[in-house]
Amino acid sequence: MKLYPSILLLAFVISSCANSQTSSASNDFPSFFKEGHRGTRGLMPENTIPSMIAAIENGAEFLEVDIYTSKDGQVFIAHDPFPNIGHTLDAEGNEITAEDARKYIFHQMNYEDIRKFDVGSKPYPAFPQQKQMKTYMPLLGELIDSVEAYTKAKNIKPVIYNIELKTSPRYDSLGYNCGPEEMIDKVMEVVSQKNIGNRYYIQSFDFRPLIYLKKKHPNVTIGFLTGSRTMTLEENLKTLGFTPDIYSPEYHLVTKELVEACKKHNMRLVPWTVNSADDMKKLVELGVNGIITDYPNLFAQIGIK
Repeated sequence: MKLYPSILLLAFVISSCANSQTSSASNDFPSFFKEGHRGTRGLMPENTIPSMIAAIENGAEFLEVDIYTSKDGQVFIAHDPFPNIGHTLDAEGNEITAEDARKYIFHQMNYEDIRKFDVGSKPYPAFPQQKQMKTYMPLLGELIDSVEAYTKAKNIKPVIYNIELKTSPRYDSLGYNCGPEEMIDKVMEVVSQKNIGNRYYIQSFDFRPLIYLKKKHPNVTIGFLTGSRTMTLEENLKTLGFTPDIYSPEYHLVTKELVEACKKHNMRLVPWTVNSADDMKKLVELGVNGIITDYPNLFAQIGIK
């Protein structure tokens, strides 16, 4: 097999990054985080069980999902607080207008009704490669059960779940989700019932649930998300009051200086959402510890096995 110099360089950089720092997040995690964003949003309907399975088939070892709670207290998977009209149809398969979408705030609905929305049949112009299929927003526990059954049946190494909490003070005020402490309690209740050990971590842009999680469950791996161009890493850490295991900025924010700062703080640096092979290569060469992408099939293309 012919090995190209660029691939050899990437392999060397990844190995060096893995050996340059160790933290609690890496004790049982792969040395490089190959993360499928909402499963594999570029290829399958986002945040669905088929999307998770396809992500694994395309090389993802981490599955990123977004979390809300329903009126009846169920923990389910969705990115938006109400139907995303770009890819969602109502229970009868009809289009939903932007005005009508806001009549369906998921947190104010029972899960039985949320499940009736079709989030996969409508072509999604933002992701033209995405396969269309009728599918739904699953429960977190159901998704974990389905993925675990799949990896066991295929004799595939079990994956790690990246659970993103969709909370914020603004969402509190609008009734879009439960509060941060309730969210942590509900998610931890679900996870504790599954036989996945520490194969998960919890991330959020919201400081509040992470602070509560650190106090109540100090051994759980924590990731902090940021897209801010005004708050520095040091300011984020000061607000948190502790150093998270994983620091996940929007990928344009990654610089050599940020890589070095994360090493200094013994944090894994895992940027989002990186959807081109060229950008992936640049980030790996800078020294990131993982990548979150809508296209996990790109990992193999740039030599990350």
